[in-house]
Amino acid sequence: MMRRQGVLTAVVGLGVSMLLNGCSDNSLEDTTVPAPTTETSVTSEPVATSEPPADEAETTTARPELSAEEQDQADIEETLLAFDEALVDALTGQESIEGIYPYSRDTARDQWVTQVMAYDAQGVTFSGVTDMEILEISIEGGTADVVGCRDVSALEAVNSDGESIITDVRLDQSVQDFLLERDASAELGWYVVSDVSRNEPCDG
Repeated sequence: MMRRQGVLTAVVGLGVSMLLNGCSDNSLEDTTVPAPTTETSVTSEPVATSEPPADEAETTTARPELSAEEQDQADIEETLLAFDEALVDALTGQESIEGIYPYSRDTARDQWVTQVMAYDAQGVTFSGVTDMEILEISIEGGTADVVGCRDVSALEAVNSDGESIITDVRLDQSVQDFLLERDASAELGWYVVSDVSRNEPCDG
């Protein structure tokens, strides 16, 4: 199943310079007649070079075509991961809550718009990230029931005084039930219409 991850790598390089100096001094007391010198000029013939032969044929591996059901599953997974990422961006103040609109509607959209507005009004701020793992997908016609595991262990929340509001009873990983509906107007062909936590640990 798909999982959202991020990696940041920084590479720093050092440059080194080198300076070399040389000097010599020769002198002769006796006067000598310089011997005649003969200059010889040698002209080298250009060496013919040839480009390495191009590969006669480049082999490419075509991506296997997905069945209709496999494509639906891939689109559903991508929709849920994009929805969860947009939700976290809204909670942490990086983006507007409208970022979830291309991936959600109805109850799933309304509940989070209301919740984020309430957090803002109360002065609650979030920082960090979440992780979503898709555990099970069941598709029937134009609807899909999905079970996921949402990991919020790296998400912090503080009140207007800067004090954490995370309690000891918070589940770091909890089971989520999602309902999606097929819709051609959706960004990826599906909308999340319901997002409900079971308040159960994922490994329970």
